[in-house]
Amino acid sequence: MNALMELSNDIHRFIILEVLLKTLERDQQYLNVLKMGDVFTEWYTLKNNETFEELKNVKSKLNKAGCKIEKVNNDGVFTEYMIVIRGKTDKRTYSNIALRKWVREELKRLLNMSYQTPGDRK
Repeated sequence: MNALMELSNDIHRFIILEVLLKTLERDQQYLNVLKMGDVFTEWYTLKNNETFEELKNVKSKLNKAGCKIEKVNNDGVFTEYMIVIRGKTDKRTYSNIALRKWVREELKRLLNMSYQTPGDRK
């Protein structure tokens, strides 16, 4: 499936950005107990918006290529995604530990810290 190989990085990016956005939204509720919570809330809002825009751009690129991604299963250990590219179906399975690792790396990127990319795996 050549199209899958060409879109592999974008598919990975979409999945990680989607999980990061949900994580930021969920974690934001805990900021109100911090003394400087209002400053962190501003930062979270800014990063939520940036992440949403980036996710929207990746999704648009994938849609133009005829690619749809849907989370189909999460058993607590693995999360499975169904990928449909122009009628051809493939599955991608991530361990939840790996998802957490990649979301952590993406958050480091947002914080301007040193981070790894999927290309660093090689």
